[in-house]
Amino acid sequence: MIALAVAAVWVGVAAGMHVSSAIEEFSKGFGSLIGQIGLIIILGCVFGYLLEKSGAAMSLALKLWSSIGKRFPALSTGLMGSVVGIPVFCDAGFILLDPVGKNLSKTSGISPLTFSLSLAGGLYLSHILIPPTPGPLAVAGMMQMEQQLGVVLLLGILLMIPVLLVVAWWAKRFANQKLHEQLPEKATANTPTATPIPSFFWSASVISLPLLLIAIGNLHSLITNEALGQVLKTAGNPFLAISCGLALGFWKLKAPDGSNLMRIAFEKGIVTAGPILVLTGSGAGFGTILKQIGLQEILQSWNMQPSSLFGWILLAFGISAFLKTAQGSSTSAMIISASLLISMLPAETGFSAMQTGLLISAIGAGAMSVSHANDSYFWIVKEFTGLSVAEALRSYTLLTFLMGVSALGMIVVLAWLINLFY
Repeated sequence: MIALAVAAVWVGVAAGMHVSSAIEEFSKGFGSLIGQIGLIIILGCVFGYLLEKSGAAMSLALKLWSSIGKRFPALSTGLMGSVVGIPVFCDAGFILLDPVGKNLSKTSGISPLTFSLSLAGGLYLSHILIPPTPGPLAVAGMMQMEQQLGVVLLLGILLMIPVLLVVAWWAKRFANQKLHEQLPEKATANTPTATPIPSFFWSASVISLPLLLIAIGNLHSLITNEALGQVLKTAGNPFLAISCGLALGFWKLKAPDGSNLMRIAFEKGIVTAGPILVLTGSGAGFGTILKQIGLQEILQSWNMQPSSLFGWILLAFGISAFLKTAQGSSTSAMIISASLLISMLPAETGFSAMQTGLLISAIGAGAMSVSHANDSYFWIVKEFTGLSVAEALRSYTLLTFLMGVSALGMIVVLAWLINLFY
């Protein structure tokens, strides 16, 4: 936050703005975006803690494994991670589910590294591509897509399927590898299945309801009946959709230890949302400064702006991948990349909602590449998996690179298909 604020004001002053004007514009950009999506981010974080603390996330994970896990262990574990990673942060999700992978390894004879890598990849994938996780949600708001989250959600799901296959393929390469380091105590603790968990039906209903409402809401433009269209638009409002999921969750889910689930979810969720809101608002403020100094005109005079959607997709991916590799945080990389991209996009591009969604996905794909030693998630995966740093770089870091490149390839294919119809 400090780096973004100082950089924004410095850039504004260097471009000829008065200090007070630069601070005022930064504040306007900060407040404008928080006003649009601040409550949605808070509710999204609360929603994640609701599913985690109630045991609903574990219920979903175990059902997925029992259904298809024994036939396709790596793929099912990645799918398990990607489903749980929608409402639960990937750090917490990995710590929560890694003991399940350890126990599955003992019964199947497959290396625990296969389960850990596929789980880590699945969690990472949905954390970056699927709203209502903070990264894609914040970028969607910055790119004026907060009322069309269904498009971002649909594209994220389409991208997730082939990238999950890449994750499973890579994880299976380590099926026979033995781990030599002692695992942390948390990773070898008693299996979470000993704790009472809610039914799969209600767990799935709670996570499906807001996603379904958001998706349905995006159909309002296809409805000729004005009253019905308005009803669908209202139902798909992200704030209302997540609120409905929370209401159902607080009604049907309980904390295993009997504690007040609503209080815990809101306390933990608001604390988690605080830094995300500060970072998101600061990124928007930085973007506002970049707009004010005429960066778009400067790039036009240098002939550096891409001439097609494919060019913008590659630029979005490149900026985000550079920032992710340089500073470690995927959410930061996505927000700063969106700020830069918005300042470069000319008003006359005329991109449709689907094309703008592809740009958001390209930013996310870049934010997967590359997770290494400056990323906190890298250390969680390394420590709980029992790898050395070199082994983690050869296995997990290379996996994140493959995920980013695979997602980019799919985005280019989708852009080509969309261009056939425009």
